[in-house]
Amino acid sequence: MNSPLATSPSPHPHTQRPIEDDSTALTSGRPPILADAEVALRMLLLAELQAALVELGFHSVLARNQRLVLQYNQRPCEPSGLTDPDLHIFTPDGTGIATTDGATYALPGGRNCPVSDPGAAAAILVRSHRVAQRA
Repeated sequence: MNSPLATSPSPHPHTQRPIEDDSTALTSGRPPILADAEVALRMLLLAELQAALVELGFHSVLARNQRLVLQYNQRPCEPSGLTDPDLHIFTPDGTGIATTDGATYALPGGRNCPVSDPGAAAAILVRSHRVAQRA
């Protein structure tokens, strides 16, 4: 079945309808599925940031994200699996979300900080929160 156009069952027993091989469905803007080792690394890095935030009096929750695709009528269907984890940081002003790509922390408000110094990233978050409180 090397044809880019396959067929699938139709509601009518003697006809088949074409299914196009649409690889753009696999890149539909959804977060990519990550390897288990990559997710574990990112979770560890976010846990280090979480610990640094606890030392400064901030509460946060580390959340794994999983994309689950339940499609029985479309082939190929998009893959299911773990995506980028988030650290939800709670402040009196609301909740901010921090993520990491393994090299830098992406902090709420658009700031970035290297993962080699989670204490500095936590300090940036605390400073930006205090500046927001004064405004």
